[in-house]
Amino acid sequence: MSDRNASTATTRQCRRCGSAVSKQFIRVFGVDNSVHGCLNCLTRTQLAIGEAAVRGDGNGEQSPQRPRWPTSDLP
Repeated sequence: MSDRNASTATTRQCRRCGSAVSKQFIRVFGVDNSVHGCLNCLTRTQLAIGEAAVRGDGNGEQSPQRPRWPTSDLP
């Protein structure tokens, strides 16, 4: 059972800064069981608009496959 917990714990990390995150945090803020930002490296506003689901390319710019969120100004 410890092998299972060890493998799960290593996957529950922020891909941006390496901080530990919970399963619930990944479920809420991540995509495809990974999270690319957490409270240690993003502001709450950035988390709220989905920045944790966006993979950075290492030089501060985001990948072109940014998720599209519904907005209130849609027809």
